[in-house]
Amino acid sequence: MGKRIICNLLYRHLIREEYYADIRFLTNEECDRLLGGGDGSGILSHEDCDLPEVEMAVLQPFYLKKPFLDKLPALRIAQITGAGYDTVDLDELRRRKLILCNSRGVMSVSIAEDVFSKLLFFTRKLRVVEQDRLEHKWDTFGQNQWMCSCYEDIYGKTLGIMGCGSIGTQIAKRAKAFEMKVSVYASSQKENPYVDAWYVGPERLKEFYNTCDYIVICLPLNELTRSMISTEAFAAMKESAVLINVARGPIVDTKALVHALQNHEIRAAALDVFEQEPLPPDSPLWEVENLFLSSHKAGMGDSWKGFIGNLIMRNIDHYKKNEPLENSIQY
Repeated sequence: MGKRIICNLLYRHLIREEYYADIRFLTNEECDRLLGGGDGSGILSHEDCDLPEVEMAVLQPFYLKKPFLDKLPALRIAQITGAGYDTVDLDELRRRKLILCNSRGVMSVSIAEDVFSKLLFFTRKLRVVEQDRLEHKWDTFGQNQWMCSCYEDIYGKTLGIMGCGSIGTQIAKRAKAFEMKVSVYASSQKENPYVDAWYVGPERLKEFYNTCDYIVICLPLNELTRSMISTEAFAAMKESAVLINVARGPIVDTKALVHALQNHEIRAAALDVFEQEPLPPDSPLWEVENLFLSSHKAGMGDSWKGFIGNLIMRNIDHYKKNEPLENSIQY
């Protein structure tokens, strides 16, 4: 009898060795062949890899398409290694009545720390400070060193969080350590010890924008949120506002953002995600001065590996014991 669990080889090092006996690890190339067409390209080279018996798969969400699933007829559980599942063929999963579990929460700590690194980048003028170092320039921003305010503190300011799941909660928790006020825009209100004010529903969105000094997007990408941050949204924000997107690129209208930054409708923005990835070399975003760019790696600190490895191992145990799984998605 073959192994009933497959896992992308990328994640082998996250899983304790005692679990290896139950798992068939597949390389990226093997997964790609499984995703191939019906011309035989989806057949693995391993003679002992009896995929017809596989019941659980641990892999990236974009593999969950019909050609891949056709080769796993006994599959019951798909554990994806990301929080987002917008690349999953949900219709096909529904047809097969598969259980889908995501990895929400495993990068929340790392993303929250990343958000504050970007907030402080702007408020402490770190781009200017580093340029001064490179130029051997001693500058107190034109002020007397005995009575000057070179920077903006985030103490006492209002941090607006759009969507307050695991990531939003970790951001809010850290905001309270800085003694910030925390406002949340969401579709519903829930108990959260770190939130000072809730703005529930689209009718309160303009009010939310207008009261926030900094806005962090933590929303999922769907038809309601696609291009949600556009011209109307920027018009409602403070001119001093800083926007940070660590969710999904298409939530922000790129053209509207460039216009808002170049015309000082908002002060600055930091993007970790983009409408098109990789960001093309000719994208106007590269040249916008009051913009911080990072290449979709806000969650890539060292803490997430322990979190995701433990999640995978717990769900393997739940599968073996026929128990309810963690992070299952109602889709």
